[in-house]
Amino acid sequence: MENQLNTQKKETLLLTKHVFNTLIDRVVYHFRKEHKINERYKDSQLYGFGNYDPEKPNLKNDLELVLRGYVNGKYLYNKYREATSGKPIIKISREYKYVFFNYLGIKSIHEFIESDFFTVKQKSKQLDLINQRSRSEDHYYICYYFGEDNQMNKGQVIIYNDWKTIEMKYIYEDVNSEKGIYNFYGTINQSEDFAYFDTKYFVGNKKSEGAKFIFFIGKSSPNERLYLIGTYSGFDKYDRAIAGKMILKKYDTKLEIEKEASSKSFDPIICQELNKNRLVVESNIRKNPLMFSKKSPYAQAFINTSGKYLITFTIEKEKYSIKCEIQQYHFNIVSLDDSIIIEDDRINIINKGQILNLDFSITGLFYLQKVSIYIKMFDFQQNESKALGSFNGVDINNNIVSGIVMIEQLKV
Repeated sequence: MENQLNTQKKETLLLTKHVFNTLIDRVVYHFRKEHKINERYKDSQLYGFGNYDPEKPNLKNDLELVLRGYVNGKYLYNKYREATSGKPIIKISREYKYVFFNYLGIKSIHEFIESDFFTVKQKSKQLDLINQRSRSEDHYYICYYFGEDNQMNKGQVIIYNDWKTIEMKYIYEDVNSEKGIYNFYGTINQSEDFAYFDTKYFVGNKKSEGAKFIFFIGKSSPNERLYLIGTYSGFDKYDRAIAGKMILKKYDTKLEIEKEASSKSFDPIICQELNKNRLVVESNIRKNPLMFSKKSPYAQAFINTSGKYLITFTIEKEKYSIKCEIQQYHFNIVSLDDSIIIEDDRINIINKGQILNLDFSITGLFYLQKVSIYIKMFDFQQNESKALGSFNGVDINNNIVSGIVMIEQLKV
């Protein structure tokens, strides 16, 4: 029996945001009524921390009389701030989980939620939270992503309530070393092999849509995985619509993720996977589609690249040829040889539409393994039979090579 009581004292009391806000409201109302206070109180004076007057009434003193021990006024205020910032679940630890109820003359959380302050749904939600406490272990992650200002970023992720709710915190440091903190709270849904995070953020008392996340978790419990890899979509600190790839790494404690988030170093393996994996949509509406981006005026030249070609590379008088197709509309570079696969392909119109650039890797029985081709766009479009350019790349022996390339259009 003694061990059971000790365990209960160590446990944290979990309250829904609504129950905690109602509890604080009742405590403050009781305080004002007891001391006949009508004037506006500063938070520091009300809760008893910082530059407050200990001779004037404050909750810290009142609660110390109830507890018959020390009460940290800043702790009480911090819990109040957590609730007003939108945090869905408020954790009250140690002796503080009893002192609020005792101050109101209430014996327990169960007695409090049976009052007329709560609807049946609100009571049920709080009871579910209490009943699930034994399996409501918190889980701590750092999320890594390629973010604002073309730099790697980190965020803190805490998962509560048996993978039902989530808290995310991002800290940005400006050129003056001043930190801006962005807090998001949300819900988690699991379907098939994926976990879906739907977050919100608060500005004052107004709730707005936050980012959305999808992570692959497979058939096993997500708690068993040290890493989760997925995607995000939302907006950045410059109010631009963004999307990209994200990696979550699991840690054991909250202290560990706070330490990692404050570190400016990044795991090179994670950096390699995430670098440049980011899509940005600018926050303006273009009336003319030619102003979508710097590439837009050269769209017609881009369209004219489609077709089937014989590409011949000349390296020190030796010639190596490959047949490929640039697909219409999709603009993938596809091999027409059964024994060769083209991957990592990209087509660019560069230098204000003057140069056609083809990049791709080659897998299979071919002398070159990776190439980057440059051809004058005028020559490519005007000469229907063939066009000459230059290339550089890597051969099958991992040597860096360069030379002349000829692209000849194949007859269909």
